[in-house]
Amino acid sequence: MICLPRIVFLGTGAGGFKGSGRLKSSVYLDGMLFDCGAGVTGRLEDLDLLDKIDAVFITHLHSDHLSGLYDTLVSMVVERRSRPLNIYAPPGLSSLLNTYSSLGNKLSSPETGFSVNLFVSLSTTARVGEYTVEGVVLNHVVTNVGYIVRWSDRVLVYTGDTREPSNLLKHKVDYLIHEATFTERFKDVAKRYGHTTALEAAKTAEAVGAKKLFITHIENRGDPAEAKLREAQSVYPEAIMPKDLEEFTL
Repeated sequence: MICLPRIVFLGTGAGGFKGSGRLKSSVYLDGMLFDCGAGVTGRLEDLDLLDKIDAVFITHLHSDHLSGLYDTLVSMVVERRSRPLNIYAPPGLSSLLNTYSSLGNKLSSPETGFSVNLFVSLSTTARVGEYTVEGVVLNHVVTNVGYIVRWSDRVLVYTGDTREPSNLLKHKVDYLIHEATFTERFKDVAKRYGHTTALEAAKTAEAVGAKKLFITHIENRGDPAEAKLREAQSVYPEAIMPKDLEEFTL
């Protein structure tokens, strides 16, 4: 029996703006967690995924992509996780984890076998089960690493936050998870904060030949979510805007 990859959108929102009904950024794919925004730990526990995580990939150090990581590590200690966890991230995460630990937060548990292996790199290469994961720097207001996931003959890309993902265009992509924080009407704001419009995300999906486009990092700043989906679908009719906790089989 063939088990198809299962992707769960734990959090599809952006940072700091109420009213969207979405938690901050986080996506789960077969033992891999991409970003870990606030509130995600509870969802991992509710879905019985917490102990299934083998590796965490952080795109950048903005809080809406990172702040749930500390709580997730503490929960792994409390739940007596018995194996190490690999975390891949751009530079800076080590000092943040050290600071959090220095405040008395226990982020590992040697007595049970749980420890954190942190790999800091702008060009990560990792193997997780049948998957290989490659990091690629994408333009944002801070260093942002997008991740290219390969298995069998398929490729998935998770962008994190990016203004201009030209480094992706040389890759053939089957599944593209791309931020779409703004519509074209707010393109100047998108440029200022290093984000992408829904139209630009759709054009990138078209350029890389994606079979599926998932637009995320949705908030109520600017136009409503529905306007962003309509804009993406004007170029890429099959574009999907996942809701929190929505699952897809790839």
